[in-house]
Amino acid sequence: MLLKNDIVKLRPLEPSDIEILYKWENDPTIWDVSYTTLPYSKFALTNYINDSAQRDIYEMRQFRFVIESNELALPVGLVDVFDFEPFDMRAAVGISVNEPSARGKKIATNAMMLLIDYCFNYLHFHQLYARVFSDNAASIALFKSLGFVECGVFKQWHLSAEGWKDEHVFQLISKNI
Repeated sequence: MLLKNDIVKLRPLEPSDIEILYKWENDPTIWDVSYTTLPYSKFALTNYINDSAQRDIYEMRQFRFVIESNELALPVGLVDVFDFEPFDMRAAVGISVNEPSARGKKIATNAMMLLIDYCFNYLHFHQLYARVFSDNAASIALFKSLGFVECGVFKQWHLSAEGWKDEHVFQLISKNI
């Protein structure tokens, strides 16, 4: 199964991604959304890449794809599936378009459409959910545009440098089941 369309391609992490992954994971401006509190070493990230390449979602309970822009011909972000619950066939999703030149080009929308199709039609998930801070208007709009329905708000859920943030929960249930 190829995970690509006219705008993007999703692919697994490769050892050659270490420099870009190191840059993105250690960008403190996105630590809030990834709940990161400390920088990652190249050693730890290399181990993560090598470990995840050999195991599937049933073992790892997560996976990550690199988003490549067809227009820019380079990696521009990441899309994650995590907190996979095999009994209930549900998982959380997250996305980041890290390269500023790639924003506003429908890359996140196309990457998520590919991911949703893969999760529902290949992995046979029943549902996906996303948690988004209230000040992240772009992500809220993205998930709503893809058919995710807001099903709750965790009030004052996350303490950031700006103060307490609410976190919205969005859910998408497969129409296949």
